[in-house]
Amino acid sequence: MNTVNNNNNSMNNANNGNGGNNGFSYKGFMACNLKEYDGKGVKFAASSFINKALTWWNTQVQERGREAAIGMSWANFKALLVEEFCPSNKMEKLENEFWNHKMVGANHAAYTNRFHELAKLVPHLVTPESLCIKSYIAGLVPEIPGMLRVTQPTTIHSAILRSGILTDEAVSCGTLTKGNEKRNGVEKTSKP
Repeated sequence: MNTVNNNNNSMNNANNGNGGNNGFSYKGFMACNLKEYDGKGVKFAASSFINKALTWWNTQVQERGREAAIGMSWANFKALLVEEFCPSNKMEKLENEFWNHKMVGANHAAYTNRFHELAKLVPHLVTPESLCIKSYIAGLVPEIPGMLRVTQPTTIHSAILRSGILTDEAVSCGTLTKGNEKRNGVEKTSKP
């Protein structure tokens, strides 16, 4: 238990320079020098629970017994967490958001960042990687997917890099504007 408290103190101390953010930073987390997790048990993952999650975990330990609870497989642990903290109506909402997520204008970075966030929450919609690539391409602005498919990206990383390049090129040659308006030879003027 002292190790957990020491790690929490290290995280709090390492987090002091994060611009006033009261949450934890990745840098602070890495400063804890935690041991690598092998996925065979849940002891270390569960030791970071607080509030409602901690209450839930303590109930699991009471019901199953300490050894059985900390010895369960990672897959079973994840399934229990999803069942408790990700109700089906919330999962459906996330799945809908994922399917309807679209790039707006030339904002490739914002589209890609949100795609990654959603993909983490609905991993069953992006596995295998070919499905992830297909889903990513489907949400790009209409000017990009055809050109991107020609390059036949085999990893999500290559699809993201190439679509970013194609987006920049489309902006440079005027087929895509930052305001999501196609140029058709006539410049739009603003009304006074």
